[in-house]
Amino acid sequence: SARKLANSLGISKGTIGRIIHEDLHLHAYRVIIEPNLNDEHKQRRVSFTYWVRKFLRKKDREKILFTDEKYFELGGIFNRQNDRVYATSRYYADEHKGTKPTAKFPKKLMVCFAASKNGLSLPIIFEPGETLTHENYIEIVLPHALSESQRLLGDNFIYQQDNATPHKHKDSIAWIKKNFPRFIDEKKWPPNSPDLNVFDYYVWDAKGHSMHWDKVKSYDSLIDEIKKGISRVPKNDLLRSVQNWSSRIFSILKTKGAYIK
Repeated sequence: SARKLANSLGISKGTIGRIIHEDLHLHAYRVIIEPNLNDEHKQRRVSFTYWVRKFLRKKDREKILFTDEKYFELGGIFNRQNDRVYATSRYYADEHKGTKPTAKFPKKLMVCFAASKNGLSLPIIFEPGETLTHENYIEIVLPHALSESQRLLGDNFIYQQDNATPHKHKDSIAWIKKNFPRFIDEKKWPPNSPDLNVFDYYVWDAKGHSMHWDKVKSYDSLIDEIKKGISRVPKNDLLRSVQNWSSRIFSILKTKGAYIK
């Protein structure tokens, strides 16, 4: 930090700031966490790009139903980088929501969603403490995804899932092959690639910020806000994020399989 650098050199923080910005023309960038991609992962990503280019035309890519699961905590979302409280002192900042208490074992619910160019699916919300297994994936999630994909995209959709263990279980794959018209299987979808899922690069953030967290006091109110927040996710932004998927895919060729920010 500028403060540590100033202390180590024995000069003021203001002087360091002027050197950094005016003389060196440097800017501060937050550290971005991204998957650690090895050479095999990068090759899988490049191979997937060639497959998409060869077998999925533009109109096909617009028929993809993206899916993912995420835990929603009662404590809400918190962005350490962007959440700020302006006050005359730390004391007054703390008095005006300048602290964020966290629980060691937060209360949370797993939620399954699907997203398409035409909107978000209705969610599947698991019971507290319940997690995803291949059994409930087959019994609950996949039939729901089938009905929601038909509602959002019609009968000729393409189902997408990542390489989570319940997804690639042999019984899950058998159910998908029997009931879905087309899908991107676990051998094609590249591992360690959240940058290629519309949920990770847009939907989850938009969904979290669409909720009125001040109203979340219990599991019931959390469930209520998860459901109500669906209509608050901007449809035009969702459409653009889905349309942006193609450019993200083809950017992999330029980066030779590296992570797309």
